[in-house]
Amino acid sequence: MNFPEDALTEILSRLHVKALSRFKCVSKSWNNLIKEPHFISKHLINWTNSSTNKDNVHLLISRRDDETNKRVISLSTDNALDTFVDQNSPPFINETFGHIRLLGPCNGLVCLYGYPDSIALWNPAIREFKKLPKSTIPRPLGKFVLGGDIGFGYDSRTNDYKVIQILFCCSKNEGNVNQVEIYNASTDAWRKYNDELPANIMYRNIWSTCYKNERFCWWAKDGETELVLSFDMKSEEFKKKALPVNIRDLEGEDRVTRAILPFGESVAVLVYAIKQVEKVFDVWVIKSLDDNESWTRLPSIGPVSRVERPLGFWKNGEVILENSCRELVLYDDSLDKIRYLGVHGKRDRLEVLVYKESLVSICSTSKFS
Repeated sequence: MNFPEDALTEILSRLHVKALSRFKCVSKSWNNLIKEPHFISKHLINWTNSSTNKDNVHLLISRRDDETNKRVISLSTDNALDTFVDQNSPPFINETFGHIRLLGPCNGLVCLYGYPDSIALWNPAIREFKKLPKSTIPRPLGKFVLGGDIGFGYDSRTNDYKVIQILFCCSKNEGNVNQVEIYNASTDAWRKYNDELPANIMYRNIWSTCYKNERFCWWAKDGETELVLSFDMKSEEFKKKALPVNIRDLEGEDRVTRAILPFGESVAVLVYAIKQVEKVFDVWVIKSLDDNESWTRLPSIGPVSRVERPLGFWKNGEVILENSCRELVLYDDSLDKIRYLGVHGKRDRLEVLVYKESLVSICSTSKFS
């Protein structure tokens, strides 16, 4: 039976990635269709970005195995979170990355960050990765790179993926200076960002990052003012948004801290005390980081006993947490119920992304089996 091409495209664009990967073998014409940029974009809209399609939502988890100490990345098989499967992750992860952070996801792509100039892009669904070239941009004269941070996102205006590398350069005599560099996937090259970084990124919680609405966000501080520092992928501008004025003071006897996480289509700030055995998470959300938007206080979550830190949000506002036994748990505040997911790692090494699969290919990628 022959379908009109438009009808075939519409049907296939509503199927999940695993099915489409198999359907490439049906015929040469199907293979070519599924690889077309137009089809990939249509699939991204019809399947990946559909707010009603919950079958495409997974948890992508990075952890260190307690016995081997090797980095393991696992993916839930469905949104019930009953089973997690270790991924055939890029081989250089344990060869060259001492520690790795997961950033994104962005249209099915994940950014892997180990340390300055050790960065990769990865699409777990179609098993493609690309280790980014090292930047050849000269670093400030007489200074060495002490560390860095990173952002990742998509510019819909130019249909390009960008990585923002923030380098912390210092010398014994002249103090510290930041250097910002931008990688464009379209050119596979780095370029220097000439404007200054307007605030200092906070490192009391390195998981306090969030990508939403083509902006990558960090928890930062400008003088005495705490804020969300964001980088707009379209305008390539850093923007500042002050945190709510009535949140609990930072640090103190109970070591109050913050976490910045995606919450639906919003950005959320969670405030909690590290040293409390029963933790209460105060929650503020904001839909846009524009100047005319303000923070909205949501009901606090908890108290929750014997948990360490929040890692994200799941369906219906359930909170993804790491507990005191280094296990990933799901907390339903409305029922005051904890679900143990059976995934363990070394303390403070569990990282989680709420992940949607896509067919998006990385330019000049390599494949691994």
